[in-house]
Formats: sequence, structure tokens, C-alpha cells
Amino acid sequence: MKRSLIFLALAAVTSVALAQTPTPQLARGWPQGAAAAHMRRIQRMEQWRLHQLTVLLDLTAAQRHQVRAILAEQHAAMRTSMQQMMRAMRAMRQAHLAAKRQMMTKMAHVLSAEQMAKFKVLVPPHPWFGMAGPMGRGGMRMRMHMVPPQPPAPPAPPQS
Repeated sequence: MKRSLIFLALAAVTSVALAQTPTPQLARGWPQGAAAAHMRRIQRMEQWRLHQLTVLLDLTAAQRHQVRAILAEQHAAMRTSMQQMMRAMRAMRQAHLAAKRQMMTKMAHVLSAEQMAKFKVLVPPHPWFGMAGPMGRGGMRMRMHMVPPQPPAPPAPPQS
């Protein structure tokens, strides 16, 4: 009986949650339909989390509503902090690129054209700031420059 009531309540909450449309902020920049699918996945995950807490903690209806409000508040706070972090990362990336451009301009005034071409090969783009990882754009080239040269193999002893 208790489980039937829980499932009925969960079905009602699910139908209300799925009827909501995605926020315009999330929908901007996403492929058509992807934002709505993403929102449905998030809502299903939140509903499953609430269902687990309801069953495992044996929550009453009033507690369930309070827990849902707390989880929604925490989700909003996390979204805000993630947006702040992304803005800070974009600013840091822009500052890094500006400093690198400034350094390249100063180097171009000091080095000849031939030296500058060699310098660009020796100083590849930083893998953390170019949307590339260790194997991404310039990463493998950088790793090859970082490996110390190996001494030549000793000559084989004469065989008799």
C-alpha cells in the first residue's frame, strides 16, 4: 500500500516535471531538441534521487517536499557557481593568450625571420589553453621536444 502511494506520487511529480519547458538560457546554443532532452535527463535524475531518499529515509510527504526544495536550492547554487567558474576560466584563457601574443610580438622585434620560424616550432601552443590535451593539437609535438635525446647505442663487440 505504501509503495503504491509512493509510485502514484512519483508518477504525478514526473508528469508535472516533464510538462515544463527548458529554460531559454539553457536552450541557447544547443542543437534543436538537445536542450529539451538534456532537461528531461536532469529531471529524471533529480526525481530518481528524490525517490531513493524517500524510500531509504522513509520520508513523509511533508519531508519529501522540504527535501525537494533543498535539492532544488542546492542545484541552483551549483549552477551559479559553475557559471562563475566558467567566466573566470574564459578570462584566464584570454589573459594567457594576450600575454603570449605580447611575448611573440616582442620576440619578433628581436629575432630574425628565420629565427622566429624556429622559435615557433620550439615553443608549441600550451596544451591546457588550446582546447587540446596531451594528444591534441601540438601536444604530441611538445612531448617529442621534451624527451631528452638518447645517446647512440654502443658499437657491437667484434665477433670472432
